[in-house]
Amino acid sequence: MKYLEDFAPGQVFRFHSEPMSKEAIIAFAEEWDPQRLHTDEDYATTVHGGLIASGFQTMLEVFKPIMTEFMVGVANIGGIGFDNLRWLRPVRPNEPLDIELTVNSVTPSKSKPDRGVLNYTLSAKNPKGEVVFSTDTPVMIQRKQNDPD
Repeated sequence: MKYLEDFAPGQVFRFHSEPMSKEAIIAFAEEWDPQRLHTDEDYATTVHGGLIASGFQTMLEVFKPIMTEFMVGVANIGGIGFDNLRWLRPVRPNEPLDIELTVNSVTPSKSKPDRGVLNYTLSAKNPKGEVVFSTDTPVMIQRKQNDPD
């Protein structure tokens, strides 16, 4: 288990997402974001040169390896929110994403000594190396000194 003290500013962790198929993009959009640019390939082609994933689906795909490969081994107390959330370029069918989590700051709580805030930037790049998504994410992490084990 990793605790607040196990992190330091400047650390970088790398992950990869699975590509989203055209069918997965359309199915997600039909349920959660039914705009034509995500559901109608002909329309999307006139506006964006082809079908594009919903930003919400992109965000979930970016966070999936963070949650399933990284946070499962962290003494996470809970997320605080998102700052500077940006969808910088569209994500297209069958594009895997390269994801980086960069630790920005590690701040022990002054009022609750059992925890602190890990603030990190999460960014994702398409196969061309262009950043398609970024956000700054503060998360509350338990401190090592209070682990009962």
